[in-house]
Amino acid sequence: MAENYLIQVEDSFFDGEIERSNGGGLARVRLQGEGGWQAAELQHVRAGLHVLMIDNRPVELYIERRGAGADVTIGRRTYHVQIGRGRRAASMAAAATAATDGLVRIRAPMTGSVIELRTEVGAEVDAGEVLVVIESMKMNNELRAPAAGVVEHVGAVVEAQVQEGEELVVIRPPEAEGAPPLD
Repeated sequence: MAENYLIQVEDSFFDGEIERSNGGGLARVRLQGEGGWQAAELQHVRAGLHVLMIDNRPVELYIERRGAGADVTIGRRTYHVQIGRGRRAASMAAAATAATDGLVRIRAPMTGSVIELRTEVGAEVDAGEVLVVIESMKMNNELRAPAAGVVEHVGAVVEAQVQEGEELVVIRPPEAEGAPPLD
């Protein structure tokens, strides 16, 4: 059975699937919109150095862990990569929604029902603080503040259905103090 992942490479996001074989490191992978499955195997060579075999084509990677993600060097280019599923993917998606106006917009990562709201307009929140809990497919998903700041808008309503991508909470981080207020 395939596992779904959210993959962030620099500022770009991709939905991916991995189907692992029962016995070892072999897997099949595919990215949303990229077509069919590809055979994949990651082989460890030495500290940090790996060879990724994609459909029997080798790609040399140097992987160095950085916080919640990793810096992956291919040839002369280095990419910051994060991979998550479930709650980790929801946190990644929420953290990436910082708009160009400096406001952080937390959006529903999936369709579901708001079962708990733990903030209000004007509240000061810390990074990592749970703001909204959404129930989807009989699982509770905590949406956390990706940055500290003041809650400027709350669109979430307890017991309301929300659609994937719907804006639930907007936070004004301290560095966005000069941005115009939301209407």
